[in-house]
Amino acid sequence: MNNARIKFEVQLFSKNKWHIKDVLQSEESAKRKADEYLSLKDTEGVRIIKESHFGSDNVRESEIFKQMKEVEKQEDFTVTPVDEAPLCDQVSEYYETQARTTMSRLFSKYLEKNEITPFEMLHSHKNLKRALSLDNMIPSAVDKIASLHARATNTDSRKRKDIIYAAVDKIAARAREIDNKPLPEFKKGGSLDELLAQVDAKTADAEERRYLSSVAFARASTQWTGWLGKMAEILPMAKTLKDQRGKDMVDEMLSDILIAKTVIKDVIGVSKHMGDAVMRMLDLMDGKCQPTKFAMEELVDLLNILFAGNALPRSKKILFDRIERDLRGPTRLTNSEEQQADKDIFLQILNRVVTDQGVIGGRSMAFGLTDRWARLINVGGGAGRKKAVEEIRDKLSSTTRKFVYLIEMYDPEGDPTLTDAIITQLKTFAGQLNTVQSIAPEAKTQKARLQEAAQVQRIVLDSKLGEPLKGALANKFDVVVSEYIITNKVIERIDDKSLPFRERAKRLVMFCTGGVLTEGKATSIARDSVVGYLKRKDFVSEYTADIPDPVEKEKAVREFYALLAKTGFSVS
Repeated sequence: MNNARIKFEVQLFSKNKWHIKDVLQSEESAKRKADEYLSLKDTEGVRIIKESHFGSDNVRESEIFKQMKEVEKQEDFTVTPVDEAPLCDQVSEYYETQARTTMSRLFSKYLEKNEITPFEMLHSHKNLKRALSLDNMIPSAVDKIASLHARATNTDSRKRKDIIYAAVDKIAARAREIDNKPLPEFKKGGSLDELLAQVDAKTADAEERRYLSSVAFARASTQWTGWLGKMAEILPMAKTLKDQRGKDMVDEMLSDILIAKTVIKDVIGVSKHMGDAVMRMLDLMDGKCQPTKFAMEELVDLLNILFAGNALPRSKKILFDRIERDLRGPTRLTNSEEQQADKDIFLQILNRVVTDQGVIGGRSMAFGLTDRWARLINVGGGAGRKKAVEEIRDKLSSTTRKFVYLIEMYDPEGDPTLTDAIITQLKTFAGQLNTVQSIAPEAKTQKARLQEAAQVQRIVLDSKLGEPLKGALANKFDVVVSEYIITNKVIERIDDKSLPFRERAKRLVMFCTGGVLTEGKATSIARDSVVGYLKRKDFVSEYTADIPDPVEKEKAVREFYALLAKTGFSVS
């Protein structure tokens, strides 16, 4: 026995088998190693086998230690990939809406499991420490974001990684430092206005005030149960807040909550299908959502009021982003087996979103609509987008909306093939509009026709179209309108000689400022007529010829010149 060679195998139990992990020379070192493995979450069992070798073929094995344990369930907190991320060079930028929105998507599995927001995670040492302690969640996120930044800036991803880790360290250190410091307490049912006033008394630094008040707010909100519980606390207070900073804090918190996948459905209740849910979210942002079965009616009522009053701009953007992602995704808009049903609800959404003033939700919404229609007509890739743009344009009800949509789809930094196609469509479509009637075929009056033509030109002038395209399109509409004014003797009809001189002068001024004239020649024609009136030697006497009272004469002249000043006329 004393001549035996002895070694100790440390074996781990995995997939219903024992596997040799280590071979050690002493029982003490083997037991230390076994304890190490048992402390790991994913270890199912450990045993130690003592092997005694006598000669070349005589081996005796004996189990001297064995322990099995329940494996802690490994929760899936892997990060969700994102396509873009803000380039945060200052630590303060990590607290802003855009960065927190990216965190919400990256850490969606973790945040939704624990029902906490990025706002709370960043401002609560306890929550931040828990997130940082997870094995690979933060390092994986940093790798992904650093790679995105490196591609966007053409730099080394390792440098971006170092910058992000340095920011994480500073955020963690700041949260740890403030954790044990006394701050004004935000009590249930309390006022954020009062909290902000108390924090203001502690420091004069605006950025520090914002951080301290956010920490105090997060200390309270982390005690509220679940997403809906947080909403039930913050929405009532938003109605009475006077300090804009408090309104912004509520909006920040709510915008983080609304990114969660199921929250908005839990709030507004059961929808018939995704298309119906989209329409109801649009209703909500208009302040007109009607709660359905299982809806949180009190929350819907509060959200209607706050959205209608434009009190939640960040939260509104999050909902628009949600709609845009839903439109781009593969889920059907209806439950019908007929594709036409999806097309019908799509047209309802299209006419709701594309307005005379612009595309509600902006460029991303326009692209979401385009990708959905490409899916509906079953044409993919660049060709699908191009065809979808053409078909959507033709489905819109007015020239104004057609231009609104096309211009919103124009992206000089996007796919050059699509950009060229949009430019071609704009030129071709504008080339077909050779009369005011063709621009506004549904208009019932001369004024309505001119207003739509002028509105389309303003959309072009206010767009991000580059020159010379912008100038050429704007000039096209000016030529059409000015020719219409000349051919139809519009100025002459307004300057009706049968009317009193004063009435004619006022009619001309109001015509110039009624939104019916395009910039350029059309405006010059009308304004020249007004200036011609103003430069007449006997203008004042003619203007007041039918007013006998001198005081009233002077009052009428003053009012007219006030009208001129208000409408931008200046006569030397």
